[in-house]
Amino acid sequence: MGFQGRLGPRTGKMRTDIVTGVLITCLLVAVCALVPVVGLMGTVFIPVPVLFYRVKAGRQAAAVIAAAVLAFVSLLGGALELVFFGEFLLIGLAMGELMPRGYSLERSAAIVCAAVFVFGLAGLTGYGVLTGVEIYAILSEAARINLELTVEIYRQMGVSGEQIEFLEEALPVIQRVLVGILPALAASSALMVFWVSLLTARSVFQRFGLSFPDYGALDHWKAPELLVWGVIAAGVLMLVPNFPARIVGLNGLLVYMVVYFFQGIAIVAFYFRKKQVPRVARMLFYGIIGVQQVIMLAVIGVGFFDTWFNFRKIGTPLASH
Repeated sequence: MGFQGRLGPRTGKMRTDIVTGVLITCLLVAVCALVPVVGLMGTVFIPVPVLFYRVKAGRQAAAVIAAAVLAFVSLLGGALELVFFGEFLLIGLAMGELMPRGYSLERSAAIVCAAVFVFGLAGLTGYGVLTGVEIYAILSEAARINLELTVEIYRQMGVSGEQIEFLEEALPVIQRVLVGILPALAASSALMVFWVSLLTARSVFQRFGLSFPDYGALDHWKAPELLVWGVIAAGVLMLVPNFPARIVGLNGLLVYMVVYFFQGIAIVAFYFRKKQVPRVARMLFYGIIGVQQVIMLAVIGVGFFDTWFNFRKIGTPLASH
């Protein structure tokens, strides 16, 4: 009788957590599905409620939330939408499973990316089996539709007819390259969502008094030095006069650029904290980085060359080995 008395409130609390988690996540999904520009940016926050309630209410609650959200997604779209949003939910579930295990930040990110890749591949394979369409054809058609929409947007923005004509002529080549780099785009997106979810969850967990793994000072984070050789190998492949080899190299470079972007952002955050830059100014600069490609490339460059120059003067730079 005493056991039931303890269990009842706990079960009721779990139900409340599940309902709240489902409502928050479904709201995020609805915004992402119905508001194109804002929604695309909002997708990075979808894993956070699942991760939060995985830690707060347990594995069962998180699984129920994910299942309920997928049922909601099925009402908004088809099988491909289930795969798309399922990947974001999987990131939250995977992060919730990995955090208590004490894995390093790098290992956790690698496992999450691998899980998302396998899930996406399995989802597309299943969709292909049901529809009788090959995976390449599915991806190629999706790329074609998005490219045509992009051209139409440029046309509405008043881009000159010559530039529009050039883009339309180049669409087959762009489409082929875009399909070829989809693995890198998927991995890069998973890394970006992992990173944003991590930073967001850390603030939310602290506010609600939940334990969060000690990954150390994130503004001290550095990519493993061995990745430099991966960058060099990818660059060499880009010089090979063979399309598949160049695609492999391009995939590698795109993923490494995201990794070194994180390192560059860590350096920026380090000096913001050191110089006590106001929070508003920090947010403004981060926003500029997000929309200005030149500045973003500069941040990537800073992160890459930090391997040798050690801008924060922490650890041992590669040049001193």
